[in-house]
Amino acid sequence: MHYYMTTLATLVLVTIGIIAATPVLAKGFSRRGKGKIYEHNFRIQRAPQLASLLTVLVIVPAHLFFSGVLESDIAPLFTQAGFLPESAQIAISWLGVLIFISGLIFMIGGWYSLGESFSTDAEVLHGQTIRKDGLLGVVMHPAYSGIIQSLLGTSIACLSLPAVLLTVFLVAPLWLNRAKYEEQLLMKTFGEQYKQYAEELKWRRLVPVFIPLGV
Repeated sequence: MHYYMTTLATLVLVTIGIIAATPVLAKGFSRRGKGKIYEHNFRIQRAPQLASLLTVLVIVPAHLFFSGVLESDIAPLFTQAGFLPESAQIAISWLGVLIFISGLIFMIGGWYSLGESFSTDAEVLHGQTIRKDGLLGVVMHPAYSGIIQSLLGTSIACLSLPAVLLTVFLVAPLWLNRAKYEEQLLMKTFGEQYKQYAEELKWRRLVPVFIPLGV
């Protein structure tokens, strides 16, 4: 029952996230590919997205096995819940839900913070300006931070070690690489103005400045 509740909480949060994100994502997709500077490199544009999708494809069955909705001999390949005491499973799972909540806030809040400067691809849009509103005032790439947090949180919530490893060693490095590339574009476009913004945030790309350590 405890396992079902954390999976149910995750599902409810996903539903809320989809509803909240749909309007801003629709606008972001409508701006996609229309920037004055656009990168066609697969590793920059599509690799982070596909890696995130791959991780989701591991997380979904992991939650189904974790909650007991599905039963199979391959379940231990997706969720390692059976290797921990029940009390530890519950505590870790709810910790994952909390991380997921933080991730949704940063991801969706980051998209809304970008406003008219938000596109689903890495590009510099016509008329784009440096924005410091909302979550952009605490971390340089809140949406990317949120994506990583969301995937990590849902992975932990179903105690899926494979999904955690994919998030940490594949998804996070790819989004970090894209973040650094976007910074190069913005430095070329805005120069010292963008550098000053980055220095104000201590070049914190993914971890907010109010956390002592991070990248």
